[in-house]
Amino acid sequence: MIQMDASSWSRSLRVLFGEGMFAAVGTRRRDDWRLDAVDVMHLRTDDPRGWSKVAPAAGGGACGTGPDNPFNAVTPGDFSMVFPVSRTGAEHLLVTLQGEWFQTEDIPDFDARKAELISHARTMLERFGEDALFFTNAATARENPHADMFRREGVHEGFTSHTMDCGVVAVSGTEIGIFWGFTID
Repeated sequence: MIQMDASSWSRSLRVLFGEGMFAAVGTRRRDDWRLDAVDVMHLRTDDPRGWSKVAPAAGGGACGTGPDNPFNAVTPGDFSMVFPVSRTGAEHLLVTLQGEWFQTEDIPDFDARKAELISHARTMLERFGEDALFFTNAATARENPHADMFRREGVHEGFTSHTMDCGVVAVSGTEIGIFWGFTID
């Protein structure tokens, strides 16, 4: 098991998430996790541990809670477009969010950095514990939650008005994390 603390979380967050990406965690307060997920997406909740988040708007700056937030129109019903994905699949998806079209071939020096990037993704998801559930809008998971997410089709059920968006929702008994990338054309 990975030692999870604010320092390791922040280090992994800096490696995996940057401009055009969204990473935030909130408290799980309700039985229907989708309601809490919307709160995290709309930035209406703070990280329960006080740890770092990344929520930049397209082109820089913070996306905030208004029209610059890419999730401003998301409702709980939109989560009918997410599919269960294995922990390994979720780790791989966190890595692929770095690629312009969420594919490994768009990640600079991927082959040389693959193990390091997976380690950072594993560190981030470890926060949610062994019993966590993971969901994605990557359509490959619809038929097979254990599919190889490094070699998946580039089809995603979009949550935003961006050309393409892809992400992972991590759900534990106490926290919910939203990790998303956007292709802006």
